[in-house]
Amino acid sequence: MTFAEITQRLGTAFPDGIEVVEDTLMDPAVRIRADLAHAVCLWLRDDPDLHMDTLRVITATDRPPESIDVVWHLLSMRHRHTLVLKARLPRETPDVSTVSDLWASANWFEREQWDLMGVNFTGHPDLRRLMMPIDWVGHPLRKDYVRPDSYHGIPTSRDAVTPVTRAEIPRHLPKAEPTDDLMLINMGPVHPATHGVLNFLLETDGEIVRHAKPDVGYLHRSIEKIAEMNTYAGTMPYTDRVDYLGGMMTNQGWAMACERLLGIEVPRRAEFCRVIACELNRIASHLVGTGSMSMDLGAYTPFIHWLRERETINDIMERICGARLTYTYMRIGGVCRDIDRETLDKISAWLDHFEPICAEFDRLITGNEIFVHRLANVAVLTKEVALSYSIVGPNLRASGVKWDLRRDEPYSVYPELDFDIPVGLGWRGTVGDCYDRLLLRLFEIRECIKILRQAIAMIPDGEVRAKVPRILKPAANEAYGRVEAPRGEAGFYVTSDGTDKPWRVRIRTGCFTAMPVIEHMSPGLMIADIVAVIGSLDVIAPEVDR
Repeated sequence: MTFAEITQRLGTAFPDGIEVVEDTLMDPAVRIRADLAHAVCLWLRDDPDLHMDTLRVITATDRPPESIDVVWHLLSMRHRHTLVLKARLPRETPDVSTVSDLWASANWFEREQWDLMGVNFTGHPDLRRLMMPIDWVGHPLRKDYVRPDSYHGIPTSRDAVTPVTRAEIPRHLPKAEPTDDLMLINMGPVHPATHGVLNFLLETDGEIVRHAKPDVGYLHRSIEKIAEMNTYAGTMPYTDRVDYLGGMMTNQGWAMACERLLGIEVPRRAEFCRVIACELNRIASHLVGTGSMSMDLGAYTPFIHWLRERETINDIMERICGARLTYTYMRIGGVCRDIDRETLDKISAWLDHFEPICAEFDRLITGNEIFVHRLANVAVLTKEVALSYSIVGPNLRASGVKWDLRRDEPYSVYPELDFDIPVGLGWRGTVGDCYDRLLLRLFEIRECIKILRQAIAMIPDGEVRAKVPRILKPAANEAYGRVEAPRGEAGFYVTSDGTDKPWRVRIRTGCFTAMPVIEHMSPGLMIADIVAVIGSLDVIAPEVDR
């Protein structure tokens, strides 16, 4: 269904609900009355012809001098259409109804936007700090924010912010009040199985977990704010830090958003270079994800085999862009340098070597009965729950949802390539369990091999970067760029105000939406199962915190 058709149906259902139709934007949007936000979202979700089953992201944006916009990016996987919904709120009382009862993912999206932008989502079940310390003063992503000297109530300007008092702090604390026969255990923030600086507050009855509450923000660097203070081109190196295991994809997501704003067409050879670099990076990321998962559960040897193969990929990446981890290979308009024929031959030779190694990994661990029993039927994530939590990537596909941006919202030259989208089938247990999530990544590695062989054979001659101005100043507009990263959709929502710096940047990652689902799946698991769940979801801290 087109944007015009959706808007017409929305106007019929809510005759007085639409304030403005912003159809000149790169992603056309509908601005509705704030008091109707919940009703409109409910209707969009439940109408069978629209069926907006996925909430991609919620963003709050300053609109000086007196307003704040709340933006909902909605998606229907069934009908393959999208909608950008907006509501304008007064800056002094930015109140709008929560939609966390409609999409479970809204719980954390709204907490983050309250924490950083000060939007009050009325009716939210647990509106408190998510990224910032519990006694932080103010909302740091606002344009009029004044930085405190410390986060203990001493602002830089006494007239700018009202210091928090100790009496106010308890309302921000996690709700953890176990009974006398239950224990509270901190798993993290430096536990080796949490895959980064993450903490889980476990409420346990002996070895049985009653509740696992994620505690994040330890690595929050406010890359969104850094991007707003930097140029479009100068932000590219920071995107590597969003996902240090999949930096090629986050590079490309940022480049695609900027290219849409600037109207830049990427040369065809550059698109093939992007695909080759990204699929190599996807393999490397899945090697770390599946290998570290086996190590977390006690099988050390398979991880060493995968690290050996990843080192070869690192060598190839070094030939391609000069770096082995944080690549900054993409450029707005293409890539920083060509992939020469010798490097392409090395990639082909490595693929010939690597394909049999996949079977070796299966012999080592995939079919190991002890390993299978640690994962099969553990932490089952159903299709309905996965969609409600906006789960993406291999975790969503493991729950039986055949959705991959490379095919379903195609970009670059992926439509020209032949590859399959594997989904979870309950190979040794129930569809959507930990074992399905492991196998999905192993199957995807094999699909990456197919994509790489085709891209190497099809790569044309030509330039690898379009001619772009030295100073990039896109016209005032908004664009959402998204790619299929190793942990699912990596999206960049960029608002331009016509200057050489973006007005607002919002980063959407797969790990951020995967974290709260751990809280949903945890009741009834054993403490050791939490390790398996974190590994199976392939959660990494930088993608959560950004």
